[in-house]
Amino acid sequence: MICKKPTSNPPEWDPPAPSTVYIKIKNIPYETFKARLNEGLVTTELDQIRYRLKRRIYCCEVCSRRVNGYCVVTNRKVESGWICKSFVPKEEFIFLDSRPGSETSPDFRYLSETGLRKSYPEGEGSEESNPKSGESFYEEGVILYRQGRLRLALEAFDTVLSENPRHFPALFHKGNTLLKLKRYEEALETFESASRIKPDHPGLWTNTGFALLKLEHFRQALEAFERSISLNPVQKNAWDGKEAALVRVHKCEEKLKEFEKSLEINPDDAGIWFEKGKLHLKLGEIEESRKAFGKALEEKLENAEAWHLRGKVLFETGSEKEALHAFEMATRKKPDFPEAWYEKGRVFLKLGNPKGAENAFKIAADLWKSKGFEANAETALARVKSLVLEKNEFSGN
Repeated sequence: MICKKPTSNPPEWDPPAPSTVYIKIKNIPYETFKARLNEGLVTTELDQIRYRLKRRIYCCEVCSRRVNGYCVVTNRKVESGWICKSFVPKEEFIFLDSRPGSETSPDFRYLSETGLRKSYPEGEGSEESNPKSGESFYEEGVILYRQGRLRLALEAFDTVLSENPRHFPALFHKGNTLLKLKRYEEALETFESASRIKPDHPGLWTNTGFALLKLEHFRQALEAFERSISLNPVQKNAWDGKEAALVRVHKCEEKLKEFEKSLEINPDDAGIWFEKGKLHLKLGEIEESRKAFGKALEEKLENAEAWHLRGKVLFETGSEKEALHAFEMATRKKPDFPEAWYEKGRVFLKLGNPKGAENAFKIAADLWKSKGFEANAETALARVKSLVLEKNEFSGN
């Protein structure tokens, strides 16, 4: 953001102090920062910030006081590469992931490098004449990821993984990219694949916990954060995530007690049974959840969401055919129910019906797109793309 009047000469580089940036990004009082500094807890992060300031990676393009290309403080058009002391970071400026292989702090919660631009030698474009290696694609993906160009980064990581499915850094960054894109289910699947290669990576379990939190699997999220902490106790993110998961678990348990009392008065209340089933599902109590949804449907067969969630429970317990029936009931009661169509696609896949799965995923994508849920639509379309590729490979095309 530019806070100085443009002159014929370039304005003097006058960024905020590293401590100012740290306080703003962490959103903490100065006293808290001072205490952390005295305890030696912020040295690495300040070094990271200082590194980025020197290279002008923090810039107008990532300041939340920049709107439609203009600075709301000075009302002037911003210029790339400049930043003033009024810098306010955007929410997405902070990444939840850690940098694997870092020599200084492998689990450092690093900051977005959205201002970074990939440069090419003079006279060369972005396309290279020679084929790239897998590592080149990976490095390019990391740069794109830090720039915030997440879909391009995802393509780069997928290219690496098509050649080497066990490339842990690519899997890790792919999961983080999907997390940033709010494609939480895909992120979780990617982290699970990564954990089979390197199960003792603490940052991986931290981000798995965040994906599970977003999917409202609170007990599983808590277990992921605890595993991360057991591998590396000095992780503020993991401790924060654990605290958030504990709060949600506690709220679910308190609400369940209230529902139990209500059911003592009116044991046939379908609405309470339905809400009770949702809470059990969030706590990972699958059998209790199945029973609750069953009771809800006994009283109210028209509840499409109850059929959908009952189907998810049945699918989790390996009852695929019963799950398929539940999802079909959900889509029959409510044809524009994208979540049920998507889950139906997953069951078709499990039952060895790729054509049925492809159709279900396409319907889910169209419905989500029409409702404005672009991230969900992308998840469904990614499933379709994967099925099409498999079909082409099988047919030899």
